[in-house]
Parts: sequence; structure tokens; C-alpha cells
Amino acid sequence: MTSPSAPMPKLTDEQQEFGQWLLQGNSLFLCSEICSDFGKVDGIETFNGHFQKRTLFRLKREGLLTETTIFEMGIRWQKLSLNERGKQLLTNSEVKAHA
Repeated sequence: MTSPSAPMPKLTDEQQEFGQWLLQGNSLFLCSEICSDFGKVDGIETFNGHFQKRTLFRLKREGLLTETTIFEMGIRWQKLSLNERGKQLLTNSEVKAHA
């Protein structure tokens, strides 16, 4: 896990595009219950870009996401959204992209 004082990572265009979508208040839900939905990603329907799970893995590895466990009908899901570090990075990236 990265520390809050770790340098901000450089993200690919695809990772930044997905991060910007999360920055708009969107979240994903990842099924973490051993069942027929294990590994299923829900909530991605409104993302217009190209999504790959490895993008999600990279944002998590860089310490940019927060996870909350929720249960829906007895099935465990991880709600994934940007944490403050992720918001800071992507807000700064947005400013640089439009400068």
C-alpha cells in the first residue's frame, strides 16, 4: 500500500479518463462473494470510455481508491470510489490538461 506522502503516480490516458469519470461522483461495485457473480463489475454502464479491470487494479495499487463493503441480498460487493488522494491527483491532472 502506498503512503500519503508517496509521489503522485503518472497515469495513462485510459486510467485518467476512467479516474475523471470517478471524479464526477461515480462508483463501481465489484462482487467479492464466491458465487456465480464473483468478479462481476457493476455500475460501469454510464462510463463511455474503454474499461479494463487492470485500470481498476492500477488505481487501487496506487492508493487512489477507497473500498466499502456492502451486502445486497446476502451477496458481498466492494463499492469502489476515489479517495481524497485520487481526487487531488485527478483534479490537478484536469487543470494541467486544460491549461
